[in-house]
Amino acid sequence: MKKILICAVPFSDNLGDGVIAASLAHIASLKYPQANIEFLDIAGRVGFQEENLRGGGAFEIFAKLPSVLRSLIVFLYCLKGYFLAWRKHWKAAVSDADLIVIGGGQLFCDVALNFPAKLYFLSRLLRGKRVVIVSVGVTAKWSFWGRLLVKRFLKNARPVFYATRDKESASNLHTHFKIPRGSIRVVPDPALVCADAFAEELSAEKSWDIGICVSSLDALVMNSEYANSNSTSSARFFSTLAESLHAQGKRVLYFTNGASEDNKVLSEISSEAGALKSGFLVPRHPDELVSLISACSCIVAHRLHANIVAYSLNIPSIGMNWDKKVESFFELTKRKRYLFDLSPHVEKLEASVLGVLNEKTPDRQTLDLLRGEVVTGIHALI
Repeated sequence: MKKILICAVPFSDNLGDGVIAASLAHIASLKYPQANIEFLDIAGRVGFQEENLRGGGAFEIFAKLPSVLRSLIVFLYCLKGYFLAWRKHWKAAVSDADLIVIGGGQLFCDVALNFPAKLYFLSRLLRGKRVVIVSVGVTAKWSFWGRLLVKRFLKNARPVFYATRDKESASNLHTHFKIPRGSIRVVPDPALVCADAFAEELSAEKSWDIGICVSSLDALVMNSEYANSNSTSSARFFSTLAESLHAQGKRVLYFTNGASEDNKVLSEISSEAGALKSGFLVPRHPDELVSLISACSCIVAHRLHANIVAYSLNIPSIGMNWDKKVESFFELTKRKRYLFDLSPHVEKLEASVLGVLNEKTPDRQTLDLLRGEVVTGIHALI
């Protein structure tokens, strides 16, 4: 094996995607230490800190548009990007690859045709290549056009193996795209091994008692699989939680996963009068995200990969549920008692945080079993 090309969104501003990609590369390197492992970002990015449709004020305008118009805008954006820029770069990257890995993250989802369009355009260059699908999330909600584009992707790419990151995703892949259930393996999220992939970035000290991963609740609701998700004021929710933990004498760090819409909420919180009591960090690269989480004794987060990174580092996390993928992860790790709804009462969160901070015997057995499943499962596919 000379070259493995990992196709996902490794340079997304949501740095959890970068953690997945780096972890997947680490796992591949264990089996093929001499292989050249490269990344192809299906959003056309070639590095971090690039703007996209979700950033800043553009996200707020985009979110208010009718769903049909949002889908049309995204498809035309991808069509333009493919023919004017992406195709040339992607073709060169694919041409000498021995193995194409489509893997990690919620790539099989249909939010305004975003991933269906990108996967379809990529698949036009994959004919005749060896393609595997590894540890992907597959949503249950599909539009007619989204389903059609992904079916075209599968027809062009003709993957030789399929693996989803949880059983529900496997069921959705079978139901919506007629992949035989017996042909779909379940291999948990590659980021479960991020403690090894980012070993040199881990903090030696716990500088913070609690890390609060700030998110735009409106953005989460827009991307949610749940039909009746409702959000509250994002900045008010997180700042109220921090104030209650400060009152208990705890050191609190606000951070984000890097997504532009989340950073905007963080900026709003940092401008408030009481903000000086807390720390604020915005990671710009996946290793920074892993490093800052490793410096916390506990985290509170909506974002799936903030919870996964913490779990991999054996740091307790309190999750807030906004999508089936978050619920599935807490079920997989046998920690559903630490999963709350989208915007729970602060008193309940505070009690749970203080409880896990006092736990002296974290469960490593489940973590070690899952890490073994990830490495063994991915090695079997590649």
